[in-house]
Amino acid sequence: MSSAITLSTRRELSFDALKLRTISNAIELLRTFDSEMQAQTAMCLLVVATAHPEPVPMREISERVGLAQSSTSRNVALLGAVSRKGSPGLNLLQAREDVSDRRTKLVSLTSQGKRFINQLLKG
Repeated sequence: MSSAITLSTRRELSFDALKLRTISNAIELLRTFDSEMQAQTAMCLLVVATAHPEPVPMREISERVGLAQSSTSRNVALLGAVSRKGSPGLNLLQAREDVSDRRTKLVSLTSQGKRFINQLLKG
C-alpha cells in the first residue's frame, strides 16, 4: 500500500516539476523580449493571452492582476508598440477604444504577440 502512495506522490512531484519547468521556460522567453520585465507586466500579457481571440477590457486586466488602472495602463503600454515615454515597446499587445463605450479600452494580442504566445505554448 505504501508503494502505491509513493508512486502516486512521485507522479504528483513529476507533474509539479513539469509545471515549474514550463513556468521557468515562459519566464526565460519573456526575458528575451525584456530582461527587466516585471511579473505584473507578464501577468497583464497572460491575462490577455488567455482570453484570445476576444479582447479584454483594461478594467478586467486591472481586476485580475490586482493593479490600479494607471499601473495596468503603463504595463499595457510597455507591451504595446510605443511605451508611455515614447520609446519603442514590445509590440505584443494593442489597445483600442471600445466602439460601444469610448471610455473603455480593449486590449488584444498583436500578430507578434500571437507568435510569442505560440512559442510559449510550444515550450
